[in-house]
Amino acid sequence: MQRKIKLHLIIFSMLLLSGCHTFDNFTTFFNTYYNMDRLIWETEYDFEGTEIMRRQKPRVLTPVDSGMRFGQDAFGRPAEIPQFLKDIMIEQTRLQPVKVKLDSVIIKGSKILKQHPKSDYVEGTLLLMAKSYFYQSEWVSAEIKCVELIDRFALGDMSPDAHLLLSKIYLIQRKYILGKTMLSRTADIAWYKKRYDILSEAFRLMAEQAIFDNDEEEAVRPYRQAIAQSDDGEIRARWQLDLASLYYRLGKFDRALKEFDAVLDESPELVQEFEAELYKAACLMYLKKHEEAQAILDDLDGNENFKDFKPDILAQRLRMLRIQGKKDEFDKMASEAQKYAGFIAIPIVYFEQAMDLFKKGKYEEAKSYFAKSKPVKSQVSPAAAKYYGLLAEWGQKQDLLNKSKPIVDTSITDSTAVVVHDSVFTIYNLTNYQLARIHDQLNNQDSALHYYTIAAHSAKLSDSNRAQYLFSYQKMIRKNQPEVADSILEILAYDYGKTEYGQEARMQMGFTDAVVIDTLGELYSSGIRFRNISNYVLAARQFNRIAEEYRDSPLAPKALYSLGWMFENTLKQPDSALYYYRLLVERYPQSEYAKDVRAGVEIALAHQSGLYDVSTGKMIERKPFIDTTLIPVIDSTATPDAEIQQTINNTRTLSDPNANQQKEPLRQRRPNQNNQLINPNQPMQLPMNAPLPGNFQISLPQDASPVDSMKIGDPP
Repeated sequence: MQRKIKLHLIIFSMLLLSGCHTFDNFTTFFNTYYNMDRLIWETEYDFEGTEIMRRQKPRVLTPVDSGMRFGQDAFGRPAEIPQFLKDIMIEQTRLQPVKVKLDSVIIKGSKILKQHPKSDYVEGTLLLMAKSYFYQSEWVSAEIKCVELIDRFALGDMSPDAHLLLSKIYLIQRKYILGKTMLSRTADIAWYKKRYDILSEAFRLMAEQAIFDNDEEEAVRPYRQAIAQSDDGEIRARWQLDLASLYYRLGKFDRALKEFDAVLDESPELVQEFEAELYKAACLMYLKKHEEAQAILDDLDGNENFKDFKPDILAQRLRMLRIQGKKDEFDKMASEAQKYAGFIAIPIVYFEQAMDLFKKGKYEEAKSYFAKSKPVKSQVSPAAAKYYGLLAEWGQKQDLLNKSKPIVDTSITDSTAVVVHDSVFTIYNLTNYQLARIHDQLNNQDSALHYYTIAAHSAKLSDSNRAQYLFSYQKMIRKNQPEVADSILEILAYDYGKTEYGQEARMQMGFTDAVVIDTLGELYSSGIRFRNISNYVLAARQFNRIAEEYRDSPLAPKALYSLGWMFENTLKQPDSALYYYRLLVERYPQSEYAKDVRAGVEIALAHQSGLYDVSTGKMIERKPFIDTTLIPVIDSTATPDAEIQQTINNTRTLSDPNANQQKEPLRQRRPNQNNQLINPNQPMQLPMNAPLPGNFQISLPQDASPVDSMKIGDPP
């Protein structure tokens, strides 16, 4: 009896638990999950983000080397996010109308995860929340939800969707290795779950990323594999069409032609059949088989099944005229095609025509076709807008340059011409620089170099933009003239240290933080640091800049003192030291640094003039000059007058100031107080034969490392 009671209790408990789970699912779905799913569906409908909601129409293709990748080579790696990833990101203008719905999805999803963690709708909730975060460009939050779903439901029905979404997130965040790895896993789980829609999208992203990486074989490999493994003719036709389209975009028109023929051998849908025929004709055009292409277009035009695709056929006819070089006929048909300008196919052909004209240097004509191709959103519209803007700016700057150039040229060549104000030269150089920038972005390297050279060489020292001109110029010539470019970087580093271009120059030259100069005090500190690391040439340059360019600064006398001290005590070049000490005394006679070295400068100058005896420490007194014409003629055999003999002896006993004399440090010498040579209240008159330091080609001692000190008489 007890066993029966226990059995009944167990059965009742199981029914109760089963009923609780069913009730939990019921309340979760109808109270929250249903609304979440509906909000995401409405959002994607607004975005046109699902294949079901998209209008069934042919794709519009253009080769990647047509100029659609603005500013890059066909396979160049741009610094920004690739265009195929930008296309899946939601712009702010499109996001705003549905922002409330997406926020509501996050709130409802958080409620399900908290209150119904064991319901059957947790997997779907995580995916809907990840999509909501993704559409709002909250990549980290979307990544977390995708990872959580994959960890908890690795083989769930929504795992392929989560894998694909996570792949997109990694690629958008430029985590390219993780993105490629996740795309590979997406393909595996999509095959396993037979989610061919996910598989096709994963293959497309793989191909786009491979094109971005300039890896043709990697781009076509997934499609080859999918075609070989599929036994469904309709699905195989779709992948075969994707493969053919890929070859067409790569400019491999002979390969593409064969693949488009293979599509027609499968079981394509109506739109897929039209695409295959249409781009088969395009391949024949590029292969110069215009009659065959014309026959295909005529057949498509007469087929009632394709009557809704007239703009696409017209676009191919325009493309044929462009390839044949029939410009007049192209222009005439383009005018008639304006009524279809809202369809993507027509503006793309306009863009291709604009690029042809641009490459021939016909900028004004090209600009008109860029203007026609940029309004309709397509894969070429961003590039068309950039080309149009640059060409419009080029026209304005070229007109301005044409007006100012004769005035500048006349002022340079004709000495009798009216003097041109500096502002005219400033505007002239700025215009040349702006034209160089435009040509640089348009990849016209020769023209860019021409205008950069004019701007850099013509700019005056007073021109505030000169650093910018020099920096851009050295970048342009670095490949062919590296030595000249390095010299320009050095000028920027030393003469324009406070500008961003000077700072970048120092970084490129490998300078340490010791060279970063933000203030005059930092300039002096930089000299001290250079001296401490035994880079005496740069230390002297820093001190000399203060002394010459900032003479009114309180640091100017200190800089001269530092120069003199370094040459005297570290480099052992007393002549150069005397030069800077002498400048210090002359320019700043009342400074504390001048008072410290004044006596030594007097002694050194006296010693050089032969008026000071180092061995005795006394000034040599000279008798007044005696005019020998006033001395009476005397008999040479007679004894000289005592006074005359003494004068002769005095003139003969002057010792050589450089012979066997002990040299004392300049700053420690003390003059005879009765023989002051310099009035401390007046600038010193320097002898004409005083030695100058010359250039900075100095021999550096190997063990010199003076200690920094601020005390007078010590290293400054």
